Amino acid sequence: MDPADSGRADSKVTLWLDPVCPFSWNTARWLRTVAEKTGVGVDWRLMSLAVLNEGRELPAPQQARMRDSQQVGRLMAAIVREKGDAGWVAAYFAFGERYFDRSEPLDDSLVADVLTAVGARATTAAAVSDGSLDELVRRGHEAGQDALGETGGSPILRIDGHAFFGPVLTALPDVDAAIGLFDAVATLAAVPQFAQLQRPRAAA
Repeated sequence: MDPADSGRADSKVTLWLDPVCPFSWNTARWLRTVAEKTGVGVDWRLMSLAVLNEGRELPAPQQARMRDSQQVGRLMAAIVREKGDAGWVAAYFAFGERYFDRSEPLDDSLVADVLTAVGARATTAAAVSDGSLDELVRRGHEAGQDALGETGGSPILRIDGHAFFGPVLTALPDVDAAIGLFDAVATLAAVPQFAQLQRPRAAA
């Protein structure tokens, strides 16, 4: 193993994300690549844009996204309850391939495919309408907000106790760039005086 990989593997990394956030899909795939190539362990956690935007007046497209956020959050919470954290992570990536990469709508067919992909037997498509699961989603969401220390959207990344919103990625970088990005983000995260860095998305 590369000595640098060994050092990365010692990092404590947590990612909070909303499954329907397109930018988080890029971040999640980036972090999965880093984990696969370097041995970094990632603690994947659920947050909710629907909870974040409660009480806000939003344009119709965003309202539709918030409905998806609520329903998919419930589905993932139900899968956590049945299959544990590994189950929901597998479900998330199965969901993302359909929802983002194939632009499939959130319907019974998509939900059934996700449940089949992770071997869920006790969880059914009815989970998307089960309001009793909202508290599980809310607890995960609030944990992410507490880690950040202020209100923030998806994703929230914490490395060795230092949390921030992002990184926001417009696409998935190649492997070498992915690992370099992780090192850069970890370096910035470790500097307590660092607060923010942003560039126009058109520059990506």
